[in-house]
Amino acid sequence: MLEVLGVDHWGEEAYLALIDGNPLTADELAGVTTVDREVMGAVLQRLEDRGLISRVPGQPVRYAALPPQTAIEVLLLSRERDIKRVRALAHHLGERHRRARSGGDASELIEVISGPEAVARSGQQLLRRAQKVVRGIDAPPYARAIEGERVTSRVNVLEHTVRRRFIHEYGNLRLAGQTRRLEQGVADGEEVRVLADVPMKMILADDDLGLIPLQATPRVLDSCILVRPSSLLDALSTLFEMLWRQAQPFLAGQAAANGDPAGAPGDAPLSEEERRIVSLLALGLPDEAIARQLDMGHRTVQRRIQALMVRLSATSRFQAGVLAARRGWWDPDAQG
Repeated sequence: MLEVLGVDHWGEEAYLALIDGNPLTADELAGVTTVDREVMGAVLQRLEDRGLISRVPGQPVRYAALPPQTAIEVLLLSRERDIKRVRALAHHLGERHRRARSGGDASELIEVISGPEAVARSGQQLLRRAQKVVRGIDAPPYARAIEGERVTSRVNVLEHTVRRRFIHEYGNLRLAGQTRRLEQGVADGEEVRVLADVPMKMILADDDLGLIPLQATPRVLDSCILVRPSSLLDALSTLFEMLWRQAQPFLAGQAAANGDPAGAPGDAPLSEEERRIVSLLALGLPDEAIARQLDMGHRTVQRRIQALMVRLSATSRFQAGVLAARRGWWDPDAQG
């Protein structure tokens, strides 16, 4: 098991023998392990260099295991630093390889990836290489699961310091388990907003890479475009930030504010008039426009809106529409 930390099987055997007993000399260790006496000195030196064991004062020289929690944690931190350096080297070599292949050809700034498996792996790799921020617009179609796990930022973003910002399409709140997944993401530090209509699906890692669908119609995402630093990537970044400003924050658990996540069983569904008010609120219409649309008085509309927001425990007009949909009181696809 310790091979992942650079300790070979002989070193691991000697270390475990010291963990389980008292300090031992090299000869004593050779007598209780399968390590050859001729190499025991070198094995102990490597363990000592890695901070796993130390020499006990006195003669003959005896060795003792250092506290595993501290010693192994130090090795893990060192290995993490090595992995970061290798990842940076891989990125550098990848850029050299791309430039060598393209000869400066601008067409190499994008790459078409085909096949559900390749698309899923590309999304996974993009998320894992992020160092500062991951931004995304979540909408169908979705990538194929890898080893039973969906390709998500919660699973695949490796650095805990990476900021995660995602916009979810309003209609997705009606998908089975989607609300629960969003709540888990928020609890895990993800910033989530909801928008009535999103123009496209995308994932952006730092300012280095973007991934967008090549086609938006299949049930499973089977082709996509990998975008490298370019004016296209800049445009995708600008689009995301514009939509982020328009989107409404997703408030986890808001529908359960009164103790019932699905709405209390005794709650009556919206009347036709209330349904129309909620649908117009979700579209962003001001009170005056809603009053004109429904041929109602301005103050009457204001009172109805206030009553609906109190009833839904909503803190914004758009959120009233979201919460109404989550309670099954209103179907956003049915608005006319």
